[in-house]
Amino acid sequence: MKNLVIGDIHGCYRELNDALHNADYQEGDRLIFLGDYIDRGPQSREVMEFLTSLKNPANVYLRGNHEELLIKALDGDTSAYGVLMDNGFISTLKSYGVDPRTLSYSTGGRHYIERDGKHVLLDNRELTAFLQSVIPPEHLAFIAATRYSFETDRFFFSHAGAEPCTPLHEQRGTDFVWGTDGFFLKQKYTYGKTLVFGHFHLVEPFFARGRIGLGADMCVRILITDYSPMVIVDSDGDYYEVRDEWLI
Repeated sequence: MKNLVIGDIHGCYRELNDALHNADYQEGDRLIFLGDYIDRGPQSREVMEFLTSLKNPANVYLRGNHEELLIKALDGDTSAYGVLMDNGFISTLKSYGVDPRTLSYSTGGRHYIERDGKHVLLDNRELTAFLQSVIPPEHLAFIAATRYSFETDRFFFSHAGAEPCTPLHEQRGTDFVWGTDGFFLKQKYTYGKTLVFGHFHLVEPFFARGRIGLGADMCVRILITDYSPMVIVDSDGDYYEVRDEWLI
């Protein structure tokens, strides 16, 4: 059994399959997903169907900021829905069969859905009903069950790393999904374990003492932790070795 750590997928089902192929994924390998399964790419539904079909109980499914926003939107948070729509959620809705021509947005920051020839405001009640009518319950249950972090003796896995210069045990779960402070990538602080994360849009994997970043714009990256040295492969066929000096 190998341990494969998978960075942001963002609706790119074909790229996910290519990356798994390049990592020589075999049934029984443990998959550790770093979150951001949906949005931007054209096949969010196919990604979710693949994830919910996996049977290995050892798999780990972490929560990204896009899942966090969707959970808030499902609770009727119209601001969270607006942020999602500004960051690729329209592609997710299209993958679930929503005609984008039925959606509209006003300059007042309000979103509408066309229903029976009328434009219905997606207020907190309508928003919840709309999302629940579009996304299958098993996919929503999967998203709700995602976790903020996972750790082993050597590694700490999260979507966006951690708050800069703060011990891990002092942080809240939501600190691990946002990663809005670029200082996290520049700091020299170490957390006692090697952090493996996605989230950041990186042309190449990020390496620093105690930190490995798998975030990407145009591909899906996978870290294979069982090889010596460890390696990162991606959906484009690129290959990177992880030097021991970067690990804690």
